[in-house]
Amino acid sequence: MKSQPANPPITFKTRIIELLRHTPLLQAFSPQQFTILLQHSKTHYLKEGEMLFRQDEPLQEVFICLSGCIKLFHLTADGHEKIINIIPPGQNFAEAMLFTEGNRCHMNAAALKQAEVLGIPAVQFLAFLNESPLLCFNVMGLLSKRIQWLLDEVDRLSLHNATFRLIYFLLETHQHPDYCNIISLDVPKHVIASRLSVRPETLSRILKNLAKQDLIALHDHKIELVDIEGLKTLLSHGI
Repeated sequence: MKSQPANPPITFKTRIIELLRHTPLLQAFSPQQFTILLQHSKTHYLKEGEMLFRQDEPLQEVFICLSGCIKLFHLTADGHEKIINIIPPGQNFAEAMLFTEGNRCHMNAAALKQAEVLGIPAVQFLAFLNESPLLCFNVMGLLSKRIQWLLDEVDRLSLHNATFRLIYFLLETHQHPDYCNIISLDVPKHVIASRLSVRPETLSRILKNLAKQDLIALHDHKIELVDIEGLKTLLSHGI
């Protein structure tokens, strides 16, 4: 993993500053705190497949994806990957692990494709939290939303079928500011299948079935959401 100290060229700062300012993790920090965090941070440049951190390693930073995609995953007993989440640009991750016993990573993180990730020193991040109860409450609110998302995800995986999970994933991805009605599959289908806990062939079959119903259209590595209201209706009926 290659890193470069903060204070990047102006062109780089201009490109990421707005992205960082709108990142949920940093919205609660004052402009002065925001500047100090960036000054102490560093950028990790990852090749496709390169690890950012491994399970059980000490957590020394919290992270924000700047470009590319990061996968968070566990390894099963037989060595297979179970994708927990796919992190797009502008999303923070790993901050919850700061508050676990030993401050250790409880999963693995690697680049799904070439990626840039900002690493904020955990020591500086925690120092600001110690100074401000308001910041603590704001971060607690963020973590509460993350916990609720995880609880909902358990519900989707245990109570709903593969079609429901895929439609929910498409609609959730559609809300990302980089997409309109066309979703680019920036990661391989087997990665999405793992994320949804379905087999790759099952994923392909469901995509074709949705296309036959004119709910989506498949274009090479892109999925067009043709009938968003129709997809939402299927979700509301529980498929």
